[in-house]
Amino acid sequence: MEKSNLSAGVFGLSYDKIDKLIEQHDTPLFIIIRERLIDNYQAFRSFFPGVEVYYALKANPHPYIIQVLGEIGSSFDVASLQEIQLVLSHGISPQRMIFANTIKRKKGIRFAKDSGVSRLTYDNFDEIGKMARVFQGASVILRIKTPSVGSRINLSYKFGAEPNEALDLLLKAQDAGLNPIGISFHVGSPCTNVENYIASLKLVVEIFEQAASKGIHLHTIDIGGGFPLQVYQTKNIEVSVESMGKILTPLLLEYFGRDCTFVAEPGRSLVGSAGLLISKVIGRAKRSGKNWYYLDDGYYGTFTAIPFDKSVFEFYTFKDESEKYPCILAGPTCDSVDVIADGVLMPEMQLDDLVFVPNIGAYSWASATTFNGFEKPKVILA
Repeated sequence: MEKSNLSAGVFGLSYDKIDKLIEQHDTPLFIIIRERLIDNYQAFRSFFPGVEVYYALKANPHPYIIQVLGEIGSSFDVASLQEIQLVLSHGISPQRMIFANTIKRKKGIRFAKDSGVSRLTYDNFDEIGKMARVFQGASVILRIKTPSVGSRINLSYKFGAEPNEALDLLLKAQDAGLNPIGISFHVGSPCTNVENYIASLKLVVEIFEQAASKGIHLHTIDIGGGFPLQVYQTKNIEVSVESMGKILTPLLLEYFGRDCTFVAEPGRSLVGSAGLLISKVIGRAKRSGKNWYYLDDGYYGTFTAIPFDKSVFEFYTFKDESEKYPCILAGPTCDSVDVIADGVLMPEMQLDDLVFVPNIGAYSWASATTFNGFEKPKVILA
């Protein structure tokens, strides 16, 4: 394998290790880097002491990730009957799950009840009736609409009750035989604007006070997810999980005290940098003066993160990268939409050259399809 100045340390894998993995598994290959996954989780815990971590399974539900995070103590944010089943299959207690989808199927609610998953979220009056009919006594968390200024994905567009409706929704839940225990929100993803969290916490304080005045004593604050891919603060990064933790942790104690339960649902910040894709050049062409390189994974595969998560990725090779040229990277399917990147600078590549894509662990493999019969990349834990 031709080597460039690219350091294998960037990926946490040696050249020899990569050679052996490709020889054994071929490409496309999706590698979950165990040490980075563990480090991201432990870092989050240290930056948000006292906050319970419920990994957002939607970011990447691969069994390897559940296995690793479950072993080191993570809890899980699940959104469906199937996700509950998946987490339970790893021997993880139902008490370590929150059914955090505000619109649930009745059979999902029934399965949660039968399985012992007792905490559910909601954000509307109809959901109260649905939950009450199926799961009397469930502990429910009201999700409210909060600011998503600057976030790539606005998660208060589809979800979240208006804050001025919160008290009525809490009272209605209590009257229906449910047990309202707290408030949740989501400031959008990825969020680099800490003011979104601060404004949201102030709204939660007001709702806690309103509820207390009516005899409903809430005790759970779920600050959701949306934390950035960057875990650690560096000279080149202004906002990271580390910097957010320094600001938000003192506010949680100041606003709510130590008797409350604090919950976070990180996804991207735990698995994003723990995922590495290795793809191979399977075709080349010259079109309108540009080099086209066709890879064995594409827009319908792991790169579904581009349309669904609006992600932008970096591409590396083991070739001499001193000279780069604008090119187009495309996927293997027969659909002309299957274009991964246009105008990206890459060295001259040949058939069977490898392309490495780091920081692709979140919202990628999870939504990959088998369009045209192409299989999803094989996943390994390394």
